[in-house]
Amino acid sequence: MASPIPIRNIYYLLCYAWNKLSEGQIVDVSGVDSTELADLFATVLINGINHTLRRGLDRDYEEHEDELPSIRGRIDVAMSARRMLLSHGKAYCYFDEFTVNTLPNRIIKSTLRSLSNAPGLDKTLRMKLLKLYLDLHDIEDVQLNKFVFRRVQLNSNNRFYRFLLNICELVQSTWLVDEQTGSYKFKDFIRDDRAMARLFEGFILNFYKMELPDCEVKKERISWIASSDTDPELRYLPTMETDISIRNSNRTLIIDAKYYSQTFQSYYDKETIHSSNLYQLMAYLNNIKECGEVGANAEGMLIYPVVDKKLRESYTLQGHKIHICTLDLSRDWKDIRNELLELVE
Repeated sequence: MASPIPIRNIYYLLCYAWNKLSEGQIVDVSGVDSTELADLFATVLINGINHTLRRGLDRDYEEHEDELPSIRGRIDVAMSARRMLLSHGKAYCYFDEFTVNTLPNRIIKSTLRSLSNAPGLDKTLRMKLLKLYLDLHDIEDVQLNKFVFRRVQLNSNNRFYRFLLNICELVQSTWLVDEQTGSYKFKDFIRDDRAMARLFEGFILNFYKMELPDCEVKKERISWIASSDTDPELRYLPTMETDISIRNSNRTLIIDAKYYSQTFQSYYDKETIHSSNLYQLMAYLNNIKECGEVGANAEGMLIYPVVDKKLRESYTLQGHKIHICTLDLSRDWKDIRNELLELVE
């Protein structure tokens, strides 16, 4: 993109997309001047874990089993007899231990070690990661993969832990194996249009959910205004689901958030908006008319990140107002926030 997105702004996009803005504000990223995503993740984990250590690491009961010289918890009579432990004054027991060696803490510690190996990581950050790793000496490592994250169970009081684990999972998902050397490399998802498209859409949706408390903001399924003798349930028509629908008492706005490295498509040297985006938006608007007056007067908006020029275009198509806009993600965060609010005003 012509206007690179500052790393600090990527952080805010993530916080909104994960619905973790308040947790994200606990971590200070104002000093991150690097353009490396690994440096951002390292800074967030270092500051976030230090914040957690000041409050105290979460503990939980973990089940253990062992040969013990005294009874603790529940005795496994069969195992004790098979090993002839009782005659030696011992017993094989299952017992719960209140410990910091929980799965979330093990994931966080293992991510510190993994991230410290990222190529190009700032040397000072690498040293801080390794120091934290060594400080967590009562916590075991765990093999990081997508399945281990699914095993995590947190209560509602652990929102900040969930935020840290989101960072850990993102770090794990950006490690790629070099098939030729077998070594690992760090994949920068900022250069992955598909990953950024998901992030951009999630960011816009949750931004308006948080910033427009007087409006209903959601993804919305829209039914086709259609009938069929051969397919009366319309099973073979594609599902229509908006990226963002914003409603209040007198206005409906349907937004499609699209992330491309090139805003325009070219045809015989003529630049136009991607036709499929406009056709999709018009399908939403034309089929939402059955919702009464609010649906009949619904407006549509396409939002793109700025590539080489700022767009603020408005059209009336088939009775609906259509706005085509760009958002400059390279600006200061406060300016981005104000720009997004201005777009829906």
